[in-house]
Amino acid sequence: MIGLCSCDHKAQATLFQLPEEWELQSGDLVFRKGGSLVSHTVTFADTGSVYSHVGMVLWTPEGWKVLHAVPNERASKHEKDSVKLENIEIFFRSDRASHGAVYRLNPSPVSYDTLKLRQKGLEIYQRHLLFDGSFDDLDSNAFYCTELVWFIYQKELGIDLSESRRHKEPLFPPMIFCSDILAYPELKEIHKF
Repeated sequence: MIGLCSCDHKAQATLFQLPEEWELQSGDLVFRKGGSLVSHTVTFADTGSVYSHVGMVLWTPEGWKVLHAVPNERASKHEKDSVKLENIEIFFRSDRASHGAVYRLNPSPVSYDTLKLRQKGLEIYQRHLLFDGSFDDLDSNAFYCTELVWFIYQKELGIDLSESRRHKEPLFPPMIFCSDILAYPELKEIHKF
């Protein structure tokens, strides 16, 4: 996973249309699989999941957003890879997602819990934290995608979504993969495309 880059062509991308029947709530986890080199590399290493990326849904006055940490999706070459908060229609845009899904804890967190998840997510976003290219779970000043959602659930609700599962890849510290989170027994798929 060293020196990963994206070969996607944004000019041909189409926005995802959020289906009306999708009932989302803050704290839902959204997984996607893309066509970039990064996505293919991640799914090659994580054989337990078809997904290469995860974010967390948050309600804002502007609508549903996804909080996520991702490399190589900068608005300009001067922007740094960072924790992002973007519309779900962009998160699942065709150049970023060939398919995806929404997962929720079952039983669903109560409204107080979803408020805590939302507040922590917004707090992290407002700190302008960078993408964690060193993949260090012990540093909460930068995040990679699975680490970000794991950290928020652990910090706010005391829930270890990975149940201490980690993958060890050569030249990297132990990392949380999408399959480590998807294996959490109370996490259920509620929507898929």
